[in-house]
Amino acid sequence: MNKLYELLGNLRDLHAALLTLAVEKKEVLIVGNTDGLVRIMQKEQKLVKAIEAVETARIQCIEKLLSERSYPITVKTLDDLIKMTTSAEEKSQLSAHREELLRIVSELRAVNDLNQQLLEQSLSFVEMSLDFITAPPEDDYIYHKPNGQMSGGYTQYQSYLNKKA
Repeated sequence: MNKLYELLGNLRDLHAALLTLAVEKKEVLIVGNTDGLVRIMQKEQKLVKAIEAVETARIQCIEKLLSERSYPITVKTLDDLIKMTTSAEEKSQLSAHREELLRIVSELRAVNDLNQQLLEQSLSFVEMSLDFITAPPEDDYIYHKPNGQMSGGYTQYQSYLNKKA
């Protein structure tokens, strides 16, 4: 059981580190620092791989515990293990680990939702800026010759960006 407690502690620490990176990512997104965003995303990928490895080890540890105690091995979740455990101390420790993990994951989801909204707003702003720059000019504020050509030989459908370049 000590191995399981160790793995749950590792999961908690890794998720807490992921939460810290998510908060840093929020600040980077607000500032618009793309280099910082790339660095944070690389760190996140490493943490996610580590979480996957620890999660796999946790499942194997639970399977081993269940087989040692002659419980059905189909149970792999921490919640199910808590229900099957008969020791009050083990239930208490497992519940504490479970609650802490749930709290951190809940905070992580909230920060990630905010980060997703910030990314969507940034994308909308970039798209709007590109549309403004590349849109054909309005007829109202640019002089046109009667044959559909603007002054300087440009056709009316050339974008503002092309004329400036």
